[in-house]
Amino acid sequence: MKPIIGITAEVKEDGNYFMPPVYGQAIIQAGGIPVLIPLIPEEDIEELAKQIDGLFVTGGEDIDPSYYNVEPHIHLGRITPMLDQMEFKLVQKMLELDKPYIGVCRGLHMLNVASGGTLYQSIHSQREEPVMQHAQKAIRTHRSHPVKVEKESQLYELLQQDELKVNSFHHQAVNVVGENLNVVARATDGIIECVESTKHHFVFGFQWHPEEFAVDGDEASKRVFHAYIQAALKRRNR
Repeated sequence: MKPIIGITAEVKEDGNYFMPPVYGQAIIQAGGIPVLIPLIPEEDIEELAKQIDGLFVTGGEDIDPSYYNVEPHIHLGRITPMLDQMEFKLVQKMLELDKPYIGVCRGLHMLNVASGGTLYQSIHSQREEPVMQHAQKAIRTHRSHPVKVEKESQLYELLQQDELKVNSFHHQAVNVVGENLNVVARATDGIIECVESTKHHFVFGFQWHPEEFAVDGDEASKRVFHAYIQAALKRRNR
């Protein structure tokens, strides 16, 4: 049986859900079955975590800084409190169960916050170091800036590259790194671009969007999602 991968979606101001098809396409291409996770009651989160084989937290709005005990910055963007509440608890439960996790952009941020870390609410106004453009004005498959990958990492084993160019669509970023997370890729301006767990079998947070590259045919990105699906199968059988 193919593994079931739960994918969270953005919640718009009118209450509708929004999820670009590329997220599901990346999972299908790698051999999984994607299912959209709507807002669900807190009492159902544990049961959901038991039922799915992996979790994919997508990009989206900013995260309420109260989750890392900081007051809102003037440049904090729109937040979605109900989604924050659900994702925070769901990510923690998936980590507790050691089930495979990929988070991209906001999904990286939620992984870090759920692990006890903090964020820059606005990298362009909260970092003293010069920051390059991280919200590119180009199509989503355009690779706008380079990142350097740590060779002693699971990420390097998957990508087989110590440097690559990535796409970029964010104004928040990881600040203090959460517990059991290791920084394995950075942009040249120091912004954290990927973390992986030192405790779990397959847990990654990407600042870029590898699903765009995977669906576009990039072999290194396809390996990431293939390994994700294989990890989900192994976890189901453990």
